[in-house]
Amino acid sequence: MNTDYREPLALELIERLRDISDSDKIAFGQQNAGHIGVSIENFDGTESDVKNLCGSHPLVVGIDTLSFYGYEGNYHDLVRVVQQLHKEGCIITLSSHMPNFSLGGDEYFDFSSKFTDGDIGHRIMPGGDLNSKYIKFLNRIAEFAGDCIDVSGERIPMIFRPFHEDNGDWFWWGREYLQDKDFVDLFKYTVDYLRNDCGVRSFLYCYSPNGPIENIIDYMARYPGDEYVDIMGLDLYDDKISHKDKFHDKLKKSFKVIANCAHNHGKLCALTETGVRVLTASDGNYYEGLAPSGNTDLNWFTDLLELISSDESLKKMCYMLIWANFSDTQFWAPYVKGDFCHEMVEDFENFLTDERILLAKSC
Repeated sequence: MNTDYREPLALELIERLRDISDSDKIAFGQQNAGHIGVSIENFDGTESDVKNLCGSHPLVVGIDTLSFYGYEGNYHDLVRVVQQLHKEGCIITLSSHMPNFSLGGDEYFDFSSKFTDGDIGHRIMPGGDLNSKYIKFLNRIAEFAGDCIDVSGERIPMIFRPFHEDNGDWFWWGREYLQDKDFVDLFKYTVDYLRNDCGVRSFLYCYSPNGPIENIIDYMARYPGDEYVDIMGLDLYDDKISHKDKFHDKLKKSFKVIANCAHNHGKLCALTETGVRVLTASDGNYYEGLAPSGNTDLNWFTDLLELISSDESLKKMCYMLIWANFSDTQFWAPYVKGDFCHEMVEDFENFLTDERILLAKSC
């Protein structure tokens, strides 16, 4: 992989992640941890539900381009959050739940539920009627990369993870709407524009289909190429409609493929999204993440750590990231707030304080 264009801090991040991958440790991450949470009172990157529980932020903190447009925060506050998280030793990963570019006219980005209408993946490419609107969106990403500077004036490195879960059917870049070759072309075009036209030198790039993954052909079908990827990722959740052992089996089988691909291509690998989705709980309510009570597997975190530690392929992951704590009915990390202590807090604390888990203050 040609890394000549990288800024020094981005090169350092690659080596930092490689050192973790080669160790018996794993970096723990959570989405939006620095500015969204249930127990936090300050939303400036100084608090997180994890830090309030154990004294340290997750080592990896996810953010999303949604915040640029008033969803999950706002642009200027997010810049300051990233600067604070970087100061505390966190690694930033930027995902992108992109809008439907066919909606909202020339100026307005529409993030409605109509994610898949309009043949977006073809129309935003050069020559398409939505290309100029997509360029505007990419320019905002480049602007963000330039605004996120540290105290020395250097750009803060980030893992950029566009077009996640591309083999699913719930985003306009999914396989049902964009054939494999067209997806690869879109991914390459996006990276080339940011890298060459905008001069973004602080990004690492991550490719992260949805799991489970059955074989190498399955995983590599939409792979953009070694010049466009630094991290081979996987999104795989534990849906509690099935037994935990099935999730473990799917994770092991998937990572046997991914770790092998990463080794053969000289890449890092990561579990880029995971967590428990209880869905229908014993109280009859639907929970996208954990249930407030009545969870059937109170040792989910420590059991997952033991699984990772016992499997040679899983041990190669440099980080794992659970999703965000949006509210007390939509959360993925157990937390304490006032008199409320989630029933899985003890297991989560044991997981976080295990010597094999890296947090911002333990790396």
